[in-house]
Amino acid sequence: MELDTQLNASDRTTRETISKNFREIQNTYDDLNRSLNRLNTRLDNLNKQKATHDEVKAAKDEWKNKIEHVALGTDYETVEQAVMQILKEKGMI
Repeated sequence: MELDTQLNASDRTTRETISKNFREIQNTYDDLNRSLNRLNTRLDNLNKQKATHDEVKAAKDEWKNKIEHVALGTDYETVEQAVMQILKEKGMI
């Protein structure tokens, strides 16, 4: 933003120049305000979507348990799916 700074109290155009400068300042302020509102809206949306520490820990624990069951062969659903896939590949079903 560039404002006219050549003001002279005895100049007839000074009032018009000051008015133009104020309009330019107001337009810049309005643009900044709109940008700030858009950013705040985005931040609010991100804040609504974020997971809490407890939610992340719970998900981590759940996946850890699932991996342990798969590794130990005690996750029957996964084992069944693997067996079915192998049987299909061998043409047995």
